[in-house]
Amino acid sequence: MNETAIAAKVICVFNEKGGSGKTTTSCQLAGTLGLRGFRVLLADLDPQETASQWLTENGGEGLKAQVWSGHRYGERVIQQIKEFSNKYDVIIADCAPSVENKSTWGMLLVSDLALIPTRLSPLDMAALPNAKRLARRAREEMGLNYPVRVVANATRMHMNDDKALMNVLKKDKEFPVMPCVMGDRKAYSRSMVMGSSAHAVSNGEDAVKEIESLADETLKLLGLSKTIKVRK
Repeated sequence: MNETAIAAKVICVFNEKGGSGKTTTSCQLAGTLGLRGFRVLLADLDPQETASQWLTENGGEGLKAQVWSGHRYGERVIQQIKEFSNKYDVIIADCAPSVENKSTWGMLLVSDLALIPTRLSPLDMAALPNAKRLARRAREEMGLNYPVRVVANATRMHMNDDKALMNVLKKDKEFPVMPCVMGDRKAYSRSMVMGSSAHAVSNGEDAVKEIESLADETLKLLGLSKTIKVRK
């Protein structure tokens, strides 16, 4: 039994490799869930604090989520997250680019879902086994079998190389790849400058469809409804 379980649903977004799309995935997902009425906390556990900069751009009005810079807490992040438990519906942890980071390990011990973003390149694919091993060890230690999913992002599915690597990801039944992908789209980088999700970007409809699909799949894995009723 997981004695450290908390009320809010916890999503751990992690990978060993920098530039894999962790912050993009975390912020776009946080913004999308916020628009659907969920109370969302984005725990920025990366010392670079890119997620914090994203959410506070333009006065923090663009994303309907709160941000917490918790990278200094290390494995003690568990206790801090438990203190936020009743204030939020979903807590998304944007972890540091290292599977050896203590805060990453701490978050995996209290997660309801782990997402491993990756680009479709040989170098990124080579980093996946270490991330998967860490998730496997965390699940075994806690006696849990929460879902772990790979999220392909910055994809170019019209290219044969990306199609081939996507097919490789699909062969892993223990850690499946999400059926929805995030493409190599300007709307994602532009929304970062705006301090928003892709929803606020002009001509960002394709990116919005992708992140909405990712949100649907995420909520399904968490056992949550697609929206939250308006609170009085």
